[in-house]
Amino acid sequence: MSAAAAAPAAAVEQVLITPEQITRAGIVTTPALATLPEHGATGGDAIVLSGTVVPPTTATVVSGAVWGGMVQEVHVATLQAVKAGAPLVTLFSQPWMELQREYVELSAQARLAADKLARDESLYADGIIARVRLEESRSAAHLARLAADQRGQALRAGGMPQAAIVRLPDERQLSPLLTVRAQAAGTVVELPLSVGQQAEPGSSVARIVRDGPLWVELQASRQQLASVSVGDKLLVAEGCQLKVSAISPLVNGVNQTALVRAEQVERNGCLKLNAFVEARLARPRAQAGAMAVPAASLVRRGAASYVFVRNAKGFQAVPVQPGAAAGDQVWVRGALRAGAPVAMRGLVAIKGAWSGLGEPAVEAKGQP
Repeated sequence: MSAAAAAPAAAVEQVLITPEQITRAGIVTTPALATLPEHGATGGDAIVLSGTVVPPTTATVVSGAVWGGMVQEVHVATLQAVKAGAPLVTLFSQPWMELQREYVELSAQARLAADKLARDESLYADGIIARVRLEESRSAAHLARLAADQRGQALRAGGMPQAAIVRLPDERQLSPLLTVRAQAAGTVVELPLSVGQQAEPGSSVARIVRDGPLWVELQASRQQLASVSVGDKLLVAEGCQLKVSAISPLVNGVNQTALVRAEQVERNGCLKLNAFVEARLARPRAQAGAMAVPAASLVRRGAASYVFVRNAKGFQAVPVQPGAAAGDQVWVRGALRAGAPVAMRGLVAIKGAWSGLGEPAVEAKGQP
């Protein structure tokens, strides 16, 4: 049995205070709530976080130029939706045409080597040539085919269709125009090249964000962090919900805020990239077996937490177990009924009487 389970439960204690003493001490009560108001400062959506809509890192695709060249034509614009394989830019690339020429030459050499291998196999079958000559022909044909295939793979990597590669050795129509195409369907968010600009081999031509739910990076103060957890739902607008996916363990030293990342529950067009949004924490308005009381009404004695509930003799110190926060309220469990008058101001006076320090003193102005 754990130590916590073995320890006796805290009991309800009576604090004797007359109505006149309560008035002089400035003690104020508020009813315990079984259901939080739908709106207002004490509502479950009172916490507001601000942030910016960003693309998920896993949804970003970069289309690049395998071969360098001068930009001759730009086919798309930023923030334009494109399909997979759609042309982005066309380059005038001398290295691209040189690659095609090499492929045509190597394909011709591979064809000659294959023809020679076929003749040598026939001669070897007739016993005219030695086996070593046949093996040399096989090796030469294999290497020639391998060299041609390597150039063919480079052409495919550059975006040339397989059908065009097959026709190239026969048609021999070389072109210096290299079209860079979209690697995936989505929205073009970055297009760093313009007409006449020189693109280096391997340089980025466009950055594309795939279609799908977006992220929102929010800033939460240290006080707000106590009420936000991974999995919480945030409401941006009607029909636009987010789900908290990560909370940074680091606090910004300049503004004392931490990054909270939330993912869009479903993609319905309510969020736009780079937009500034405000999200409200969507907490349940009720919890089974729990009551909502002001966070300022909780007092501690040792390891136990209490609230002071007014009755005919003064106040009862009722032990409670605090739970999740909901704005300036906190859910508690204990011998507490809905509507019970819980002290929220003047707690110092009640604690003084509770500790046997005599008649409650009048509360100083501004004292909780």
